[in-house]
Amino acid sequence: MSGKVKNYRCWFLINQNREQRDYEPLEQQAAKVFLSFIEGRDYGGNIDLFRFDIYIEPTINLGLHEDGVYTGCAHISSHVDHTVFNQSTEIERISLMLNASLISIKYLAQRMTIPKGFEADKLYSDYENYLKEESHLLNDKQLNLSIIKPFNNLRFNFVVTTTVEVKEKNIHYKLNDVEDFVNNNLSGIDFGTSVHAFHLGYEIADSKGYMQHHAETANLKRYGAKYLLVVKQFDYDELKQLDVHGQFKVLKNKILEAISDISSLNKKPKDFKSQKFFHEMTAILSDYEKRYIIS
Repeated sequence: MSGKVKNYRCWFLINQNREQRDYEPLEQQAAKVFLSFIEGRDYGGNIDLFRFDIYIEPTINLGLHEDGVYTGCAHISSHVDHTVFNQSTEIERISLMLNASLISIKYLAQRMTIPKGFEADKLYSDYENYLKEESHLLNDKQLNLSIIKPFNNLRFNFVVTTTVEVKEKNIHYKLNDVEDFVNNNLSGIDFGTSVHAFHLGYEIADSKGYMQHHAETANLKRYGAKYLLVVKQFDYDELKQLDVHGQFKVLKNKILEAISDISSLNKKPKDFKSQKFFHEMTAILSDYEKRYIIS
């Protein structure tokens, strides 16, 4: 630790998936407690903003979880059990928010790629002790019942590149819906420790249009810090002539093809069960197809 005092900031943002801001007083109270804890401390590294996205919904959608560290901000998401929250007093709700942020920091320390020199383990330990001293800390049983943040999940997401010639009304599948369904069904499945995220570079352009695909990104493959990226290019001119069944078949085949491409990487993750990931994704995408495409 450097010994300097950092000017930390934090945001508690509840139900970011909704336009209506119903919990601003609660967000502000939780942030005030967190800032009281961290004031005068320095945990090193290039993080000075903590953003805690907390969802309180009857249905848990792990697809909403966005986690990352960028430009000095640690952004971590979690869920609080909807029933537990509704049955809690105002003080208990503040404790729920604070414990959700505690679990988020633990996730930051154990599962996320953090800047060199940032003492995430010490931050977690100090914060846990502070919440205990302030009578906010939940016991293990309470945490398990009220805070939802899977630690063994592999996140799947689309990284979309498109052009003005592509019209969404002619694409019959919804990438956000597919992404959410996949992530909710991947939760709890162990694929090893080397990969925490699989990014599918979804590049769509019209092969007969003015703005076409970039040749240099075709089938691009990369293994970085706990993530895999594979790019697949989609021809809008071909897709727009297909019905929903045909379009989804193209999407499904491209996703599975991208997973198969892992085997051709020069630098491969040492502890990643790629065949298991392929089989699980095949089953999940087939299930989505039966539920939402064929029916």
